[in-house]
This record gives sequence, C-alpha cells and structure tokens, in this order.
Amino acid sequence: MKRICIAVCLFVLILSFSFATGTQEKAAEKIALRYMMWDPQIVEKEQALAEKYHAANPNVSVTVEGITYNQFWEKVQAMAAAKNLPDVFWMSVDNVKDYHKMGALLDLENYVAKLDKNNYFESVFNVLRAPNVNGHMYAFPYAWVVCVSFYNMRLFDEAGLAYPPEKWSWSDMRSLALKLTKDTNGDGNADQWGYWVKGRYTQTWPFVYNNGTQMVSDDFKTCLLAEGKAKEAMKFLADLVIKDKVSPTPAQTKGVSDFFATGTIAMVTEGSWRIDTYRKGLKDPFGLTFIPLGPGSGGKYVSFGWPDSYSISAFTKHPDAAWAWIEYMSGSGRPADSVMGGKVPIWKKSALSEAWAEKNLLPANKSLVLKAGELIGKNVTFAPRWPEWSDQVAASDFDKILLGEGDFDQVMAELKVKIEKILARE
Repeated sequence: MKRICIAVCLFVLILSFSFATGTQEKAAEKIALRYMMWDPQIVEKEQALAEKYHAANPNVSVTVEGITYNQFWEKVQAMAAAKNLPDVFWMSVDNVKDYHKMGALLDLENYVAKLDKNNYFESVFNVLRAPNVNGHMYAFPYAWVVCVSFYNMRLFDEAGLAYPPEKWSWSDMRSLALKLTKDTNGDGNADQWGYWVKGRYTQTWPFVYNNGTQMVSDDFKTCLLAEGKAKEAMKFLADLVIKDKVSPTPAQTKGVSDFFATGTIAMVTEGSWRIDTYRKGLKDPFGLTFIPLGPGSGGKYVSFGWPDSYSISAFTKHPDAAWAWIEYMSGSGRPADSVMGGKVPIWKKSALSEAWAEKNLLPANKSLVLKAGELIGKNVTFAPRWPEWSDQVAASDFDKILLGEGDFDQVMAELKVKIEKILARE
C-alpha cells in the first residue's frame, strides 16, 4: 500500500511539473503582429510606441508598415481577397460596412463590452457598427474629429466686426459674409470672400445636419438631398456662391487644396484636423466656433464627426494579442501629442490633458472641439459605398451647380436618382 501511495504521489508531481512547464511555454509564446497604417510620415513614431509596448510585453513584437492613403486601400482590398491581411490595420468609417460585408473584419463586440466606457468618447462608437448602428463593432477608435467653423481673425478685425459667437444662424453667417466680401484692388472683382463653399463633405453635410435632417434614410435606401430640410441646406450653400457671390467658385480655387489658408477667406467649415493645416499654412490668427444653425434645426445642434480607428483581420491567428495592442494604442499607450493637432484622442484622460490643450498655440479656444464632440449625431451619413455616392456623385454634382453648369433643382433630382442606384446595390 505504501508503495502504491509513493507511486501515485510521484505521478502527481510529474503531471504538475509537466503542466507548469507547458503553461510557461504557452506564456512565453512569441507573437509577431503586423500593423499597417496610411501615414508613412509617422512610421517612426508609431514604431517607437510599438517598441515601448514590446518592452512591457516581451513575447509580443509589432512591426509597423506605412503606406500612402490611396495605395493603402488598394493593398488592403487585395489582401482581404487573399485572406492575408495584417493583424491590425487602420480603418476609415466609410469602409467599415463594406469590409464587414466582405468578411474581412473581426467582430470586436465582446472585447468592447468589457471596457469601462467612461474612459472613452463613446459618441463615435456607433458609426463603427455593421451592418448598421444596431450591429456589432468591427473597428475601434484611437482618435476622432468633428466639423467646426473656422474664422480668420485678421479679416474680422480689419472690418471692425465681432467674431462669430458659438450660437448663430445661417442668416447671421450670410450677413457677416456679405460684409467681409471685398474687392481690395479695385478691379471690379472680389479678391476677398466672406465664406468658402465647396462640394466637399466636410463643408456641406454639417449644414444638412444642422438643419434637422440627414443625407440618406436610416435604412440606407433613400437619398434625402433633393427634398425638404436637406435640400434647403444645399440651396442655402449654393446661393452663397451663385447669388450672393460671397464665396469663390470651384474654378477660382482650382489647384489650391485649402483656399482658407491663403488668407483671403473670412470663414469656412472644415474638419477639426485642419487646425494643424492652418497652423502651418495660414499666416493669420484664427479661431473656432460651432457651425451655424438652420431654420429647421429647432435650435438643436448636431455635430458631424467620426473616428479614426483600428480593425483586426478576421484571419488573424492572434486575436487576443491584436486586441491587447489596440486597447493599448487607443488608451494610455498613445500620448496626446501623437495625434494631429485638431484630432482628439478617444482616451479621455489624454484628451483632457494639458498636452492636448496646447494653450500656447492657436486657436485659443481649441476646447470648443471637445464641446462639439459631445454633440456628435448618429452619423447615418456613412452608409455603404460612402466614397462612391458622397465623393463621386454628391460632391462632384454639387460643384457643377457652383460652376453654373446646371439648374439646381434638376441637378439635385438627378443626384438623388444616382445615389439611390448606388445604395440599391447593397
């Protein structure tokens, strides 16, 4: 009996040692993650963050790959088809639903459910859900942006006008634009404009939202731009160019990527990341305010904003390690100064830090971006095939109106038909 007990004890000890050894081997498993993003200029900065992560997690190494934006999506599409995507890669809101439909993205819902949402700006989460706002999350944000109104302080000062308030209307904006449009050299043509209108989504969609509506229906089937409040918003913008002539036409701004930076535009609506652009390119001081409210808004402000995000490949062999990297890079691991000037870290502690506030830099009221971010709407704008219907149809066709190449009502009616055909392909 004694021999039997000794034998049993020895067996248990051997089994325990084997289990412990196996656990250690598993814990020590070397994991190499591929991380791809579309900004080659910051590869070194991102790699430095990856090295810092590796120092705290020796078994995980992260290789950063930087590709230009256009090449990025060509490569991602090819990799998705071949089921050979990087473990983690940047994802844009306009592509989430399409890549989800391809089966290329890992469902992150269970991971996100375990987070303390109080640490994040949750208002931008829903736009990353698929197939609609009631679905699961297939990307997770590391930063977000929002559209705001910029104004050139020098031009206002020279005209003796007060800067735009936070709460103002379309009529307020139009009145200021008329006063700020001038022919400074006396040749009979304006060379300073009160406002800049363009078909670009950052300059048009915020006015639709702030007139109490949206661009497409919740079910992604109907284009609303040719009717009611949405059409009213587009007509207001078109009239600023065609009737009031307080904005240059697309022909006059051709070849200039951002005309506000020339110092000849008093006001413009753009994405908050332009803060960085204007710090570098605009010689004049500038400020921020909310986008003016339309008559259909009911006095309710709705921000047009969205996140910059990460997705995990549906084909990754290391989903947990990939998520751990994302959680680190969207949280305490990403410093506030590692995002572009006008972007906001999704991690609230970083966004509310002195480093993000940059109180020694313009604009003096940068905190308005945070206030606008709390008011971001549901963003149904990012319907499937968004680049196709928003950029290639809506923006392009609206610019034709601004160029005087088509009747407003007719172009908007045709635009509606084109967009609904694109949406119907879903």
